[in-house]
Amino acid sequence: MLLFGISFLSISMFVYQVILTRIISAIFTYHYTFIITSFSILGLGIGGIVAYRQLKNNKTNNQFLKDNLIKKIVLMPISYIFVLGLFYILPFSINILVYIIPAMVPFIIGGYILSSIYSEFSDISNKLYFADLIGSGLGSILVLFSLDYLGVIKSIILISIISSIAVIFFVNFLSKKYIIAYAVLGMFVMSIFVPQNYISVMEKNFGSIITSKLKTFGNIISSGDKAEIVYTKWNAFSRTDVIRVDNDPNEMIVTIDGTASSPMYKFDGKDGSLDIYKKDVEYLPYTFGKKDNVLIIGPGGGRDILYALAGKSKNITGVEINTSTIDAVRHFKDFNGDIYNKANVKIYGEDGRYFINRSKNKYDIIYLSMVMTSSALQTGYALNENYIYTVEALKAYIDHLSQNGKLVFLAHDEEDMSKIVATAISALSRNGVSVEEATKYIAVINKDSTMTHNHGGNSQIDSPLVIIKNKPFTIDESNRLEMEAMAGNNKPLYIPNSFEVGPLFHLEKGHLTFNNFLRGFPFIIKPATDDKPYFYNFNNNALMLLIILLLVVLLGIYLLFRPMLKQKNTAKALIFFGALGTAYMLIEISLIQKFILYLGHPITSFTYVLAALLVGSGIGSILGNNSTFNKDKKIYMPPFIVAVISIVFVEILDVIFKYTFSYNLINKIIVSSILVMLPGFFMGMPFPRGIRLLGACDKNVIPIAWGINGAMSVIGSILSVIISMIFGFKITLITGAIIYGLICLYNRDRLIL
Repeated sequence: MLLFGISFLSISMFVYQVILTRIISAIFTYHYTFIITSFSILGLGIGGIVAYRQLKNNKTNNQFLKDNLIKKIVLMPISYIFVLGLFYILPFSINILVYIIPAMVPFIIGGYILSSIYSEFSDISNKLYFADLIGSGLGSILVLFSLDYLGVIKSIILISIISSIAVIFFVNFLSKKYIIAYAVLGMFVMSIFVPQNYISVMEKNFGSIITSKLKTFGNIISSGDKAEIVYTKWNAFSRTDVIRVDNDPNEMIVTIDGTASSPMYKFDGKDGSLDIYKKDVEYLPYTFGKKDNVLIIGPGGGRDILYALAGKSKNITGVEINTSTIDAVRHFKDFNGDIYNKANVKIYGEDGRYFINRSKNKYDIIYLSMVMTSSALQTGYALNENYIYTVEALKAYIDHLSQNGKLVFLAHDEEDMSKIVATAISALSRNGVSVEEATKYIAVINKDSTMTHNHGGNSQIDSPLVIIKNKPFTIDESNRLEMEAMAGNNKPLYIPNSFEVGPLFHLEKGHLTFNNFLRGFPFIIKPATDDKPYFYNFNNNALMLLIILLLVVLLGIYLLFRPMLKQKNTAKALIFFGALGTAYMLIEISLIQKFILYLGHPITSFTYVLAALLVGSGIGSILGNNSTFNKDKKIYMPPFIVAVISIVFVEILDVIFKYTFSYNLINKIIVSSILVMLPGFFMGMPFPRGIRLLGACDKNVIPIAWGINGAMSVIGSILSVIISMIFGFKITLITGAIIYGLICLYNRDRLIL
């Protein structure tokens, strides 16, 4: 009963953590989300401290401890509803403490419950850890399906029901007071029968979300315009909204988590209605060269499809990572001319990079509209991994172009335009094109000829178009492109042969080296790579924010655990468990990132890699008591094996991915699971071993050890982003391996108090 209770509790806590992240992402930008969720998870450590103090003050009163534990267990499902209900009711506040403090509550309660149980039953710590990890692994799979098929409100109800089932198991084990448990469960089961139309209204009208001035809808309202959210859908990837603004009847706005806005234009389905788009800068790729087969990555609300239709393209393929966006466009088919269901248009719901890696087709045009990054959102995007705009990605796009094909990016401003140009030069270089010659493959046109360009960051550049060919521009192509650009009142910034000015001109003539070209901008345009996929990192603001966050969280952990750290023997144990929490997260996050391109979607990688890692660790915890893993008195072997496997992974994972990439998704998941479970198996052994050894000396310290393990996992997640931004994910994985290598030297004599 106890093990079932732990598993169900762990399921609910894991799903809560993901739901919390999804809701906070819809309220705040990415960096705020990172801060809020990081501090919230510190609640696990606080729960451990509370349990430690109660155990210390009531060493002999077991009944008091059991009664207190039951009270906390009963509060768990209620806390989920309370916290997420609070976010629903509250209007937006820029004060992040308004969100951090309530969000901590379930983690504090869960931390108290689990650390108390580990302390009381330390002799079966391996079984407890097994149940804990299996629950979390199941939670990682459940959250994918619950958010995709139930939405956020029903998912909140679901975790309350799951934790209520945990209440039944715990109460049955601890006191046999079934009436309490069944009453709690019954209360939440009844909530299933809330009518769907009420659920839909609730999902749309989250107070903190619709009043957030950091998001598109809140900005529109605060500017005095009248607007309405006419469609909302939640899934594991995002919250997708469609916004209708009263003063613009010909356009709706599709947003992902309140930003990444994409227009949906009114269209009657008639070819003659497309002529209005032919003067736009976005249409220029269709004015010269071949255009029959077009691939659009990230069509969003369908604007880019309209340009392809205006260009008379015969075969138009759209690849959209967010399936809810596809659903939204199809929902408003009467408004947008049902463009996603036209005979010559095919839409796929998957990651664009994964699609291109699998595709055997060649395209005349590959078109990408870039995410809009206003200054208010830029720091958030800088922390967001993006494999669409890396050097390897652009090389893959260029390799999938037909003879004389075009790769096109609609940028937002000078920063992403400049970085795309630099990335294109790097990608062309990998295909054997010299830096000087690469400038003949690239053209850049600004949207408005009234804008001026000054190299140095003070230019007014709006929605520039970058065209990259797989062959040098001919003189005829250059002249045609310049003529069409000027006819549409768009200003060329650089066109080979006909309009050669600015930094690209100096690069072409050899006046600048590529490194000098990169350093000549007041922002970072060094190309992103698959190992460091932070395209929107244009300055060090995001990195400095993370370093400050790391120091603040470390200070918080130190203040929380300072009394215990002053005790020499206790400090040894806390260092051991803290190192475990940090190293586990470094390896976990690195592996999730490594498998994204292989499995094809960040959510798929998160779900199955994490599930395999946790289940593998759970199995390892059960078998970790075997004497085979505990023979050496000087070196504890499982962490050493983790270190070796992780370092080997750095070298061989890409090779394995290359030879198995053609497998179908099910087989890829099987391959991924086997690979990830290898280190996971051994990663599951040190923690229960440490708990067992502590229990033999002073089990009252166990809640503190459990708490610092959870708290330091937050440090691991922050550290993983810092290291990957500076050095890449391979070094992040190696860092985790090094820490495990040091843990293996932490033999049993040093761990015992």
